[in-house]
Amino acid sequence: MKKLKTRLLVVSVFSGLGFMTIAVRTFYLSFPANRTKQKNTIVRGNILDRHGFTLAMTEEASTIALAPQEVYDHEQTAEILSSFLEMKAENILKRIYEQKNRRYFYVKRKVDNLKADQLMDLKLPGIYREREYRRNYPGNTLASNLIGFVGPNQSKALAGIERNWNSILTKSSSTRQHTGNSLQLTIDSLIQHHLEQELGKSFEQSRSKRAVGIVMDIHTGAILAMASFPNFNPNQYHESTPFQRGNWVIRLNYEPGSTIKIFMAAILLAEKAVLPHEKFLCDGQIHFYDSMVRCRSRGKVVRHGKLTLSEIIEKSCNVGIIKAVQRIPPKRIFYYMQKIGLGQKTGIFPSGSGETKGYFPDIQYWVPSTSYYIPIGQGFSITPIQLLRAGTSLVNQGKLLRPYTAWRIHSSQTNQILHEQKAIWKKSPFDESIHRKVRKMMENTVKYGTGKAASSAGISVLGKTGTGEKSSAHGYLDKYIVSFLGFFPAQKPRYSALILFDEPESEHSGGSLAAPVFGRVVRSILPFLESKERPIELAKLPPLPVHSWKAQKDVLYDLRSLTAGDAVQIIQGFYGLKVELKGSGYVYRQIPPPGTPIKKIKKVILYLSSLQ
Repeated sequence: MKKLKTRLLVVSVFSGLGFMTIAVRTFYLSFPANRTKQKNTIVRGNILDRHGFTLAMTEEASTIALAPQEVYDHEQTAEILSSFLEMKAENILKRIYEQKNRRYFYVKRKVDNLKADQLMDLKLPGIYREREYRRNYPGNTLASNLIGFVGPNQSKALAGIERNWNSILTKSSSTRQHTGNSLQLTIDSLIQHHLEQELGKSFEQSRSKRAVGIVMDIHTGAILAMASFPNFNPNQYHESTPFQRGNWVIRLNYEPGSTIKIFMAAILLAEKAVLPHEKFLCDGQIHFYDSMVRCRSRGKVVRHGKLTLSEIIEKSCNVGIIKAVQRIPPKRIFYYMQKIGLGQKTGIFPSGSGETKGYFPDIQYWVPSTSYYIPIGQGFSITPIQLLRAGTSLVNQGKLLRPYTAWRIHSSQTNQILHEQKAIWKKSPFDESIHRKVRKMMENTVKYGTGKAASSAGISVLGKTGTGEKSSAHGYLDKYIVSFLGFFPAQKPRYSALILFDEPESEHSGGSLAAPVFGRVVRSILPFLESKERPIELAKLPPLPVHSWKAQKDVLYDLRSLTAGDAVQIIQGFYGLKVELKGSGYVYRQIPPPGTPIKKIKKVILYLSSLQ
């Protein structure tokens, strides 16, 4: 009898627990169609460009879930879901069968709310909805390698600006505000677009491994554009590889080749190691120890003859620059290279951002051949941003700037500027008289030398080409990194830019591949730079009315300022009319206008914008 009572008690307890589980689950599933996840987290702030264009924003989205045991017709449900969720019906059906014993699983996250509204209106058995937030990048691939992305957890970013300033974007300036601060960048979306357009075209045509482009304001260090190829779409970051997502402006370590010669010229002038009209003989090659360096053009050895220092830079003569630099003690070369920041991080992003420092050998590790290789940009490695920073110091009165992309932090509540980045710099080791002479050499390089293709109609430029052979532990590889470092306008430089291609298959010189791209970029962005003093105005929408819900059955309601979902619900649910949407976000225009008699209306067209 005792055993029977015990068994009955155990059965009763487990039955009660089972009933409670079912009751709780039933309650949980009875309201999920419009359930919002309640979290005490801050909604991530926006990322803006220098003119206020949105580069990254957080918006409401939906998660569509499915309870397999409640679905009546698996095949039909899968077909309907596929048309709304942009998924293959067979994949949805497979998941239903694989997870048929589960009570509830997510079919797709980050679904557009309008699509979710339309789907939930069908009232399919077993289909539920949860509300959440998603990160949207309106420019898609625009500046993607710079901006980065966030994962499913909006409070934790995974790469780029999103990660570097995660604490800013997820912090509110007020305890009453649940939206994080906005971060305004120095990036100009129009300049960024044109840089990517020209760089991307040549990246594909040359079948390069990588490509890099940067445009910087030489007076402040503000980065106006920063591009890396290959790139990716952060809205679908999971479809890309780590290589595609890499920001090679700060991560690529490479031997710079002949772009380093402008710094060698500055060192020679600073040390007074050459006379103004002194000439060095180039017979096409130079031997030292067990090595030899040649001057080449299109695969052929070139004998430049007798050249002055200016002509050495203009023609990018390897033999001439090596002979001249032998007059400088290695310790002095090392001193100047350290002073212009080579082999050091620039500090463009916070610590942990992934910026590398390259490699510049300490003087104690120099061997006899080191001073022969360094003048032609071999035997050490730098990053593109290091080269741009150092080169800029030659044309901006000797300011070695710290480049930056994060400009202002705005309060999401009041739009008040909480912080604004100012120019940070230190003095370079060269005086203004040396800067003038090196600028003249770079101007001649574009006018008469290896950089002719960088010439841009309507504006004069100066710069230096670079062709660096790639090395490995087994020696040089017959693979190249080609580049052009340039500044404009030549008379009074205001902007600096670097164009670089890694392992191009079609062209193996900076003058034939990188320089023409530089010229095209300058031509395309010049109109925006010339109008820089006049802020670019965003398209202004008419003021949106503020009103309460007081619709009349016989005339059309004023739908302006409503979200797409609310407006659609009114048109279809209240009036029973068809609706057509153009754009996304909030209604700023409607056809027919408010007050039109309903009996005259067959369809309502809504024009939407994400700007509020």
